[in-house]
Amino acid sequence: MCVFEDKFIARDSGTLEQLKEMTSRRRVIEESINETSSITDAIAREMSGGLSSHTQQVLHKLQQYLPLLENFISQVDMLDYNLRIVQWTSDLKIRWSSALSSSLLFHLRGPKFFQIDNLRFEVGMMLSLYGAFLRQRALEVISEDQVQSATFFREAAGVYQYLAEEILPTIQHCLPSERPPEVIPSTSAAMSLICLAEAQAVTSMRAEEKGTIPSLLAKLHYGIVELLNESANHLHISSGESKDMSSNFLEFLSAFRALHELMSRKNLAKELMSGGQSGVAIGVLRYALTDVKKEMPRENSWKLVFGIEIDIVTETLRKFERENEIVWHKKIPSRDELPTPVVNPKCGGQQPPCNWQVAKSGTQNFDGIEEAVAVDEKQQWPLYSAQASANHLAPQELSPLLHLPFQFPRLQAAVALTLRYRSNRVVPAVIAEESADGATVSATDAFNLTYLEAVGGLSILVDPILVGSLDFGISWLYEASKKILKNFQLSELPEFDCLLITQSLDDHCHLKTLRPLSKKSPNVKVIATPNAKTLLDPLFSNVTYLEPGQSSVVEAKNGSQVLIKATAGPVLGPPWQRPENGYLVVSPQGQLTLYYEPHCSYDKEFLGKERADIVITPVIKQLLPYFTLVSGQEDAVQLAKLLHAKFIVPMNNGDMDSKGLLASLISAEGTIGSFKELLSRELPEAVVLEPTPGVPLNISPSSDQA
Repeated sequence: MCVFEDKFIARDSGTLEQLKEMTSRRRVIEESINETSSITDAIAREMSGGLSSHTQQVLHKLQQYLPLLENFISQVDMLDYNLRIVQWTSDLKIRWSSALSSSLLFHLRGPKFFQIDNLRFEVGMMLSLYGAFLRQRALEVISEDQVQSATFFREAAGVYQYLAEEILPTIQHCLPSERPPEVIPSTSAAMSLICLAEAQAVTSMRAEEKGTIPSLLAKLHYGIVELLNESANHLHISSGESKDMSSNFLEFLSAFRALHELMSRKNLAKELMSGGQSGVAIGVLRYALTDVKKEMPRENSWKLVFGIEIDIVTETLRKFERENEIVWHKKIPSRDELPTPVVNPKCGGQQPPCNWQVAKSGTQNFDGIEEAVAVDEKQQWPLYSAQASANHLAPQELSPLLHLPFQFPRLQAAVALTLRYRSNRVVPAVIAEESADGATVSATDAFNLTYLEAVGGLSILVDPILVGSLDFGISWLYEASKKILKNFQLSELPEFDCLLITQSLDDHCHLKTLRPLSKKSPNVKVIATPNAKTLLDPLFSNVTYLEPGQSSVVEAKNGSQVLIKATAGPVLGPPWQRPENGYLVVSPQGQLTLYYEPHCSYDKEFLGKERADIVITPVIKQLLPYFTLVSGQEDAVQLAKLLHAKFIVPMNNGDMDSKGLLASLISAEGTIGSFKELLSRELPEAVVLEPTPGVPLNISPSSDQA
């Protein structure tokens, strides 16, 4: 940790207080990024002026620290080159890990740290962090306010441009050969262009929703391609200066570019077809499909986006070919004869970064530093004023752990920012209830599973979808509703003790349900994945976020206690992203354990140490081309075998009334009958219990249901 008042001598109380404030401001940023703060969420909201989003809070802290830091540097610069300043700066041991470096993934002892004894290195990394969090904030609000999202992306672009042009060139002369990619000007220039491309992707998303003509959409998407090509050129330059660039970051850039090139060609083909140029339109689509399949990414969540767009283009091509065969009979030109969009309407320029000069003008000068240097030149090192000495801390070698992995956009706002959904993993509202009435073990440790009914004891509401439809914010592309209990009203929901959320996406963290539910039960105990923090914090006041392996105890009104332990579920994003959750629910006397995870996605090594009597899991696979949405069948059998399950309760994930283009692309594989057959070979004593929605299903240690 950098302690400025520990290393820099202050000759007056004002300067000392400024140094202490810098240390304090930096410390809270470090604690926020590394999640080491002991401050409660409520206090954090209060300290940030009511901001509930973690991203907003970090941005607020950076806005408080950066003006102080730049003002301090401007005062130090007035001293010209001074050996004491050089020594004090070196003693700070400013160390950062890199979010863009491959060493982040492969350094065996944890993140690799870079120490550069220059205060502008600190400014550069802090501004890079600020740009990253602006970008993260853009992704958070994209489903609610696309205009605001595009603005955040452009502001991030402005920060990176400011870094590339004003800050980083001034420290290139003092950088060691081993340096993080973030301090290379061409890397920041590339990031600026990527953020502009993402802003334009949001604009293209809005344009498509408004029914903009294909010719303009083609140009918008092609503008994204050109921005990303220019970004790749900058990264090619920076790769010569830093050979440690993350391959995942480079793959993201390549996938982002390839997908928007496909979208551009798709819209260009539509425009050509409407103008009677069917042969040219067909040629554009054929070569577009050939090219994009060569760029298919490795990451499964990105494959999903590619697969959907490829299917859309393939179907469009099939229609065009059929129409040309029957009506137009136009020749298909060669690749060299095909057109490309020629206009590039980029969506606005970079927003200028925050004007730190405004903030700096209101801060006190660090005049005491200059005086301390002058005095110290005449005396032995180190020399502290009486006041500084009284506040001086013993020198320590602490390295800051300011580490923010590069946040690839999540799928619903992601490689293709025009697709704001994740998948069709539809889970009906489930209440898993602990019947804790009675004194016997069998009564206390019985699970009563239902959709809407509560029996008593401890009731746990899981991933509820009870209000409105499920549409992931793209009702024009996908919308689904339950086949059963369509007229259910939230007022009919019995009281429950705990709300359990497995994932942060709409099919598990359904805001149409959770918003009114939070008004009905604002103080209910909530246990959730940390991935849903930004969604749940504004709604509920009593939320416990569990990482896989962590557990929490929930107490019923009658005093019985149930243990809930989080397990690792699917990773819905890049490989290093935090997994979503599954849960083990242990009955009060430990006689029964229930396991629930809605995708049949699990960590074999983790679950190999656990046991569960009851397993609630999908058994029928839900598939999109090139991507498995929900696993089942043999995966569900292996899950039951791994946990030594006695009872398996199948989930009917796909049993929905759905409409839209995506609904037509989703297919099912397997049946409950085929699952039973597979299970009988591997785990013949296990019993499959098929629930009826709304009808309680009681399972106790003595259950002998077949």
